Amino acid sequence: MKNKTITAISAGTSYSMLKLNESSVDPYTRSAIGSILGFTLALSPNNNHRYIGIGTMIAGALQLIDIAKGGRLIKNQCNLPVYIIGENGGVSVLEYGKVPSGNIDGFSFKGLNGVFKLSDGVYAKINTNNSIQYTPGLGRFINQSVRSGGYKSKQWVDQQTDLRWKELYSKSI
Repeated sequence: MKNKTITAISAGTSYSMLKLNESSVDPYTRSAIGSILGFTLALSPNNNHRYIGIGTMIAGALQLIDIAKGGRLIKNQCNLPVYIIGENGGVSVLEYGKVPSGNIDGFSFKGLNGVFKLSDGVYAKINTNNSIQYTPGLGRFINQSVRSGGYKSKQWVDQQTDLRWKELYSKSI
């Protein structure tokens, strides 16, 4: 019973601590941190440390739920209207300083001359000079190398069967 209690408290505390960084660190990174830290603790010969490690690994694994929810735009300081594709909707517009309440598939703004595709679990922000930046962590690698996301040109857009990408691209030129 004591071991289950230690594991549950560790999982709850670790989950809360990882979620505190939700708006600044992508879920891939949060999951990796929780899993690595938990695995390291689970290898300890001390039983209490081992159960704390198991709880921390559980908290790391729970971050995977946020990956399944989709990509997020977490900061919008673009001095132009930003157009987004919602995961279950069409193209909509964000005004300066506004961020979507839900997850998105991609975004663009006039002058980008392309679209920016966000893969599930990847977080990005638009700075005041209209540059696009990933949050610190594994998101950039996952988006560009594993999931083929990031900046996409007209050539990519023309190959898409989802017409929302074409509408989004038209807002970028």
